[in-house]
Amino acid sequence: MEHSNGPVIDMTPDGAFVTPPRPGILAYLLRLALFGVALATVAALFWTIILVLPLLILVMVVGFFVFRPRIMQFGPRRF
Repeated sequence: MEHSNGPVIDMTPDGAFVTPPRPGILAYLLRLALFGVALATVAALFWTIILVLPLLILVMVVGFFVFRPRIMQFGPRRF
């Protein structure tokens, strides 16, 4: 079983902290592309919901008024 003595701090022998290397331009472009894909996906889902939800509500209301007389024709059922 290993025992951890805390986090490892990278320091030079004179006591200065080691700065991590900066990511290259390719890493920045990849992050930007992934952010764009995520943003486009969220926007597509949002607009799909905004456009489809009113249509679904309209279909439910029309269905209710179309099938209501047929359901009421047989009378209320008691179970």
